[in-house]
Amino acid sequence: MHAPHRTGRPVVRKTALVATAAAVAALSLAACGVSISPASPSAQSGTARGSTTQAGTAPSSAGSAGATGTASAGPTAEPTAAQWKTYTDPGRNVSFELPADWITQRVPGKAGKSLRVDVRDTSGDVVATLQTHISGLGGACQPKTARPYTVLASIPLQIPSSNKSAAAVAPRFVYRVIQGGTQFYASYGITDQAAGADGKACLVYNAVQSDKLGIYMFGDVLQFTSALDGSAGLRAFATIADAQAYMRTSDYLNIQRMVTSLRALG
Repeated sequence: MHAPHRTGRPVVRKTALVATAAAVAALSLAACGVSISPASPSAQSGTARGSTTQAGTAPSSAGSAGATGTASAGPTAEPTAAQWKTYTDPGRNVSFELPADWITQRVPGKAGKSLRVDVRDTSGDVVATLQTHISGLGGACQPKTARPYTVLASIPLQIPSSNKSAAAVAPRFVYRVIQGGTQFYASYGITDQAAGADGKACLVYNAVQSDKLGIYMFGDVLQFTSALDGSAGLRAFATIADAQAYMRTSDYLNIQRMVTSLRALG
């Protein structure tokens, strides 16, 4: 059974929860030796960047062929967070920026190089997970199970990738929507591989592979599928236009800036 899907509706923020979570996070980070430092505002604050498609993909018939990640028409984008900070893992392998009132939570995993960090917003919800040296990926699907999908944002990134497959693309941040039975399911993250051919996909990964970080992700879910009722952890929208409208919200713009700030260190 799938976990409940998220919606694009704003979440009510709870001050008490924020204060408690921030206090716990501060103690936890200090104990782990994690470096958190202030980050200067980015030039992309308050803007939605992105191109229409990703290499090797094409807009599906389910959406408009002219769909863009910049949403030039309609309401203007909401502002991003005013204050930002920088997270650097204890091993100084990666760093990224996040809103000052969001928290990072190190998730214990396998011994060795593997790192997993959940990022929680002010309501305590996990909005993205950064994980390196992921193992156990695999799976295949039959072409007949592929369903239309659309790339609403595609932003090139300066992060390591060693993907040499036929479907490889330069690493990038993507925001993609796949058509379900009654709704459209949206996901964001990093990738270095085209999701499918002819605007259809059935098993999509939000992951990049490199020699230093192994297979790594930074997004809402590691993978999603063409299941008619969607995959666990995705946001559900009634239309592609609604999924595009979400791109103008502070929630999305904060996430996009955070994920696109990812850097590999050393």
